[in-house]
Amino acid sequence: MSGSEHFPLSVFPPEHMGVSPKSILRFLDRLEESRLCMHSFVLIRHGAIISEGYWAPYTEDSLQRMYSATKSFAGVAVGLLAQDGYIHLDDPVIQYFPDKVVKQPHPYMEQMTIRDLLKMCTVHTRTATQIVPHPDLLKAFFNVTPSHRSGTVFNYDTGASVVLSALVERLTKLPLLEYLRMKALGKIGFSDDAFIQKIGSVSHGGSGLLCTSHDLAKFALLCMQQGNWFGFQLLPKDFMRLATSKQVDTHFAQPGHGAFGYGYQFWMTENNGFALYGMGGQLAICLPEKNLVLVTTGDTMENPGGIDLIFRAFWDTIYADLHNDSLPEDEEASAQLYERIAALKIPYVKGESDSPIALSIGGKRFQLDENPSVYKELCVGFGPDFGILDFTTDSGSHELRFGFGHNVHQVFPEAGYECQVSGAWVDYETLFIKVYITDQNLGALHILLHFGQDGSITISSRSFGDTLLNGYDACVTGYVYE
Repeated sequence: MSGSEHFPLSVFPPEHMGVSPKSILRFLDRLEESRLCMHSFVLIRHGAIISEGYWAPYTEDSLQRMYSATKSFAGVAVGLLAQDGYIHLDDPVIQYFPDKVVKQPHPYMEQMTIRDLLKMCTVHTRTATQIVPHPDLLKAFFNVTPSHRSGTVFNYDTGASVVLSALVERLTKLPLLEYLRMKALGKIGFSDDAFIQKIGSVSHGGSGLLCTSHDLAKFALLCMQQGNWFGFQLLPKDFMRLATSKQVDTHFAQPGHGAFGYGYQFWMTENNGFALYGMGGQLAICLPEKNLVLVTTGDTMENPGGIDLIFRAFWDTIYADLHNDSLPEDEEASAQLYERIAALKIPYVKGESDSPIALSIGGKRFQLDENPSVYKELCVGFGPDFGILDFTTDSGSHELRFGFGHNVHQVFPEAGYECQVSGAWVDYETLFIKVYITDQNLGALHILLHFGQDGSITISSRSFGDTLLNGYDACVTGYVYE
């Protein structure tokens, strides 16, 4: 635990809180078997941390983008806004944004309330800027023609969360996170370095929070305790009770983990729980009946079902083996868990570190056919336990180093993202390179290089996630020219 953390939670062995170390080991096994790129987990029971782990290079001090888990923060801020008398939840939201309305509002728009936005029951089927591109999301939200009456059906709409953030900032004259710090987060020890990215001039309450895993865990615990922080009521209890209980059905719209209903910017879960969750595995699963919180962070964006795999692993291991009373200490399992956690690292590509064809293609330059991607030419060189992909784009020559049997930390060319890169030969003629972005934005890049006996190369490259790497999406052939 970081010595600089404000108001750290107590730490107890898992057995003291009715959790077996073996169940945590099985949980980690399931994550690994599912080939998920995890960054952290924090397990809290009865208000204390009972286990946590970080996949290097991540640590407990790492600020990570929480993506849509940010929405729950925006929702709580609106609850505080109502408690402070700025608003009523059934106020039409449009009345607070007259400057964003550029045409006569549709009656459905005029009727839409703040509560409708909290429940994701807006007049839009998705984020307004996805319907009609516009540089100002607020103007898009209030001027795109509605498709239906608000308050009737659930449609996941990140624009609603941004409008809620803007509402908080307009009325309090404070940035969203600063208002939350003043009212609650400062009292639970939320990181001083945490911040929310902006979308235009507004805090991105739909996706922009960067904080530590402990920050997310503390906020989730505060919400699970209906705003009470060890005897101090920091959030409005009645609002939190509604926010973290089912307000609208989602079964028809969201398969898997999203099918259990939605509150006020919180998702409902199996086993009478609720969750904050964001793209890529940023999760806080709260189970009030068991007094249990699991926080994870990661990058599952290359696996569309990755979040479901995290949920399933949790239900089948830790949750399935919970006990109401403390357990006898298991020294052997505790030692295994300690060693396992100490060795956690972001996964690298597994496979062969050498191929006979490497001798004939190493150092040769390939010119690629005309194609819409950034790749124009490339060359691959090999060292004892690493390789170097040298590729040319319109902006010049760039180098990407990858490890065999390990990741190489570096900054991705052009985009400037910190990343981890590894590679392996998947067969005699095919080299696979994987890039995990470990920066403010998350994502991955898969690069498959097939070397033909006729001096050809075919590159199949695909990007995943919220990065600027989509220009690297390609499937193109080229030939040796020197």
